[in-house]
Amino acid sequence: MKRFIVITMSVILLITPLMVNAVETNGMGSAVIDAHRDANADVNGALWFGAGCLFGILGVGAAYIIEPTPGASRLIGKSSQYVAVYTDEYKRVGKSIQTKQAVIGCVVSSLAYVVLNIVYVAIYGAYIFTY
Repeated sequence: MKRFIVITMSVILLITPLMVNAVETNGMGSAVIDAHRDANADVNGALWFGAGCLFGILGVGAAYIIEPTPGASRLIGKSSQYVAVYTDEYKRVGKSIQTKQAVIGCVVSSLAYVVLNIVYVAIYGAYIFTY
């Protein structure tokens, strides 16, 4: 049993650096990771939540259509392949965040509208039936 554990651990220790090296050989793994990190930091989810609340489906449509763009200063000195991968991933992640927050805002706004109307009808109905 000890021998099996030693062989298994040896194989894992030998394969792990090869897998990491395979991901990082072209340098695009870091571009994707950087784009995710930057998009999550830059995109203002509260703004798009508010757009969904205030404008409803129009806010969701705007969130889906408008693509965020990364700052040019982050791409200075990078290869053209890195810039292309980074920009595409940044736009994809940013648009996803925008759309998700706008949909949540639209749903919250719609639910609040329904609840307020139910409360209004209940109060107004009770008022009419008492007089």
